[in-house]
Amino acid sequence: MISGYYTALERTLFFDSVDEESLKAWEANVKVHKRGLELIKPGVKCSDICNELNELFAELGYLQYRTFGYGHSFGLLSHFYGREAGLELREDIDTVLEENMVISMEPMILIPKGKPGSGGYREHDILIVGKNGAENITKFPFGPEYNVIKY
Repeated sequence: MISGYYTALERTLFFDSVDEESLKAWEANVKVHKRGLELIKPGVKCSDICNELNELFAELGYLQYRTFGYGHSFGLLSHFYGREAGLELREDIDTVLEENMVISMEPMILIPKGKPGSGGYREHDILIVGKNGAENITKFPFGPEYNVIKY
């Protein structure tokens, strides 16, 4: 029998180089991701996290490209089986984070074809809420300094 948490590893990647507009969008998504990681801790409402990250995306000029919520719970075996609808990082979810909850932080923006920086930008980590903060169990680097693949 297989047991444990299973999920996808999602990272923005570029091959060889990144143009200026794409780098700007990618860095904005990374900034939102890092702030989201800081916000996940016990006692914080899901909607408050979402609202703060929306404000940051708006300041950076990318809120109109946000695609969906910022994260969700995880069930055993996958991110679908056992997932809790009341533990989503969205504007309409007022669940308060508690110790031992397992939740993702995964901001994503999608810039339409034909616009500068067009493409999808997504960083995704899984966190376990602890007493005073959260442990990021993904342990895979993200951002332009790590994920521009050189041939």
